[in-house]
Amino acid sequence: MLSSKNKSFPWGSFGLAFLFFFYFSGFYQLFLFLSAQSGFNGFRQNIYMNFLWLIPLIIFPRQTKLITITIGAVLWATSLVFLAYYAVYGQNFSQSVLFIIFESNFRESNEYLESYFSWWIIFGLLTYTVVAILLWKQIKPIVLPIKTRLISVSILIFIVSWPMINYLFIHNSSLDKAIHAQMDRMEPVAPWHLIVGYTKYKEQLHEIEKNLLENKNLAPLENLSLKNSNIPNTLVLVIGESTTKQKMSLYGYVRKTTPKLDKIRDDLLIFNHVYAPRPYTIETLEQVLTFADEQHPKLYLTKPTLINMMKQAGYKTFWITNQQTQTKRNTLLTTFSKQADEQIYLNNNRTQNAAQYDGAVIKPFKKVLSDPAKKKFIVVHLLGTHRKYEYRYPDDFALFDDAKNAPEYLKGKQLKEYNQYDNAVLYNDYVVSELIALFKKSQSNGFMVYFSDHGEEVYDDPKHLFAGRTESAPTEAMYSIPFIIWQSDSWKKYHKMSVINKSATLNRFYSTSDFIYTWADLSGIHFTGFDASRSIINPLFSKHPILIGNPDKPETLRDLRHSPLSR
Repeated sequence: MLSSKNKSFPWGSFGLAFLFFFYFSGFYQLFLFLSAQSGFNGFRQNIYMNFLWLIPLIIFPRQTKLITITIGAVLWATSLVFLAYYAVYGQNFSQSVLFIIFESNFRESNEYLESYFSWWIIFGLLTYTVVAILLWKQIKPIVLPIKTRLISVSILIFIVSWPMINYLFIHNSSLDKAIHAQMDRMEPVAPWHLIVGYTKYKEQLHEIEKNLLENKNLAPLENLSLKNSNIPNTLVLVIGESTTKQKMSLYGYVRKTTPKLDKIRDDLLIFNHVYAPRPYTIETLEQVLTFADEQHPKLYLTKPTLINMMKQAGYKTFWITNQQTQTKRNTLLTTFSKQADEQIYLNNNRTQNAAQYDGAVIKPFKKVLSDPAKKKFIVVHLLGTHRKYEYRYPDDFALFDDAKNAPEYLKGKQLKEYNQYDNAVLYNDYVVSELIALFKKSQSNGFMVYFSDHGEEVYDDPKHLFAGRTESAPTEAMYSIPFIIWQSDSWKKYHKMSVINKSATLNRFYSTSDFIYTWADLSGIHFTGFDASRSIINPLFSKHPILIGNPDKPETLRDLRHSPLSR
């Protein structure tokens, strides 16, 4: 018989029941956090969201064992998905995984699984199951007086639904935004990682398919021609992330953050005054990979993209990315990638704050280089030095860990983060130089261009200590980016590019919003509407505005030629 005469709250029963539900995904998120593989959010969200399962236990204490074993079975089965996925692939489960699963054929998935599967995984999952059963056996009813029961249930409902309440009644947001805020809070918790993940996947897939259909219906570039079209070649574009040239020894930084690129300096064309139009990845690449610019920001919707142009020129196109594959924020990036003939998605983590190293791109890049296509265009999109910086490099690249050659005004956490950024640049140097080395070793005829989407401020101003980037307070570090070209000997032979070895050319001021013209020029592609004055390597190059700012607010646009940024 259950009795509620004891007026003290049964914290023991409450705590055991919560621990049982929390076990199925909370300890996994705690492991990710303590092992420095992810941020704290997933663990915190598990604390909040697992209160949900206590509500039916408080309402129906007599059915405690039946309710817990029913809910527990669902949590156990669904949590096995992300546990097994992490055990096999070493990544956190997210909606991007569902995207990869549905985009891959069975043979590809089976081959990948066979490469990474180990029998210890089975033993680990069995142990995990046994612990869950032992916890379940300890659960006891949460017996409360009616009034206390109602108050407890109300408090738990408030805790669980706080994201939706916050957006609806405090921020006065739409119901759709409130629902998505609630979904974001629930996503790291079993079984919502599957339910929310699939819902988000379908939403984003719809947007991607819509974008692809619109892109497919665009008219091709008129009168496109390709110089030396009969000569096999491979062209590579490496897009970095959040890397400012100011923190690269290749550009004079006091710390040796780019030792490998420094060694091959004589083989590189290093451009000194190249700027990103915006300090955000999506908004920048809307312009970099299309004919859009700061004054015509929507042209990416009505004119072919860089991928379209290369396919029209007869290239087989590849997209290798270590960026997150499918998030609402990255829909356009995924759309760009899906325009390519083949895609290789490597980062399926739920958040950016997860240890995901760019070295992952090296193996697929090597494989794509050996593809038998006569003409290949390969895009490699790195995670680069994206914040949080400590997740961007393995331990053996943690070279900078003290105050040597760091600003004297930096102490404590700021000095630590400053060093972490330099370590991330050091690892980025390794990845980019390794891609160049593999390209050179393959003896492919072609060239590689590397630049970062935008830069990053990392406590560079003692009067305004700030790390990150913001369009409202722009600085040189946020927009000034590395821009380098490597060419094979055979490419130099067939393409007269000696003009860009001149110092005057390497010191031209340039915005990557005009990049598509430079790429076409480098590739030997010409078409109606090609503007040689907007190609940094062309003898006909002329000075154009170096605009930064939000093009949706024209009054914020700033021409760096006349109004330079503070360092």
